[in-house]
Amino acid sequence: MIDAMEVVETMCERYQSAVSANDSEAYGRLFCADAIRIPPGGEPEHGPGEIIRSEQKDYDVATWSVRSTPLDALRIDDNWVHGFAEANITTAPHDGGAKRSFKVTKSWLLRREPTGEWLIKRLPPVSTAL
Repeated sequence: MIDAMEVVETMCERYQSAVSANDSEAYGRLFCADAIRIPPGGEPEHGPGEIIRSEQKDYDVATWSVRSTPLDALRIDDNWVHGFAEANITTAPHDGGAKRSFKVTKSWLLRREPTGEWLIKRLPPVSTAL
C-alpha cells in the first residue's frame, strides 16, 4: 500500500524546485498528459503544453520563489492521492517593482502513471491569503 503523505511530500519538493528555478518546462513535467489546471482568475488549461506556456508568462514578468509544505493527504486507492499543501510565495518583478509575498493552499489530485511516477491530474483554483 502507498504512503499518501510521502507522495504529497515528494510533489511539494518537485513543485518547490520547479517554481523556485522559474523553470516552466520542469513545472510542466509535474502534470499528466491529460491534466487540467485552472489558474486563479483564468480559464482551464489542458495538458502540459498549455500549462507551460501560461506558467512562462508569470516567469517573464517576475522571479518567483516558493516554500511548499505538505498539509494532508488522502489515499483514494493505490493509483490516486488527493493532496493538500501550503505554499509561501514571493515574487520580485523584473522591472524593479515591489516584491510581493503571499500564501496559497494547493489541492492536487495526483495519479500514479504506468511508469510509477506521480503526476498532477487536476489542479483546481487555489485559495490565497496575505
